[in-house]
Amino acid sequence: MKTTYLIYKPQADGSVSLSVATCDEWADVAKANKQLPPEKRRYFILDHIMDGDDLDRMVIEAPFSEYQIWIRGYMADKRNREAGRILRHLSLDAKLFEQEGAETLLDVIPSKGSAEECAFEKMLMENLRSSLSAWKPWANDLLDAYLQGEKRACTERLAQKYGVSVQVIRKYKRQFEVFVKKFLEGVSF
Repeated sequence: MKTTYLIYKPQADGSVSLSVATCDEWADVAKANKQLPPEKRRYFILDHIMDGDDLDRMVIEAPFSEYQIWIRGYMADKRNREAGRILRHLSLDAKLFEQEGAETLLDVIPSKGSAEECAFEKMLMENLRSSLSAWKPWANDLLDAYLQGEKRACTERLAQKYGVSVQVIRKYKRQFEVFVKKFLEGVSF
């Protein structure tokens, strides 16, 4: 592995630019960095480049803002590598046993709900919405408000939307609640 050091060096014209440095020059900068306060330190990022079959390492001086971005990513990668040594990835579709018709991990992991319950709830909600639409034009707006936990907060808004008083909306709410209770009583679980 070949290591290349790029540090900011003063140029002949008085400007400062990234230039290739020797290992000793970089070591001097790193040694001097240890005595400096954080705001005056020079920061370096590390990059690896595949060159055919060889891996080249580059140590590049960078502004503090770029260094902060790089170090966050570097530390996250390091944590993931360390966790990868401890944890094992399993495919949910992989067969548990090498025999024909064997269960997969997905088949044996308990879940909080079943596909049947989810489908039933979706169908129930679709039927309720269609029944509400056929019953009254404002009923689905009330259902949305109730589902969002805005039973009381929606009164003013719906009164303005439908051009009625808040008392009329309160009456609509009572009618809505009776309708939904009757609808759910007719549903068999």
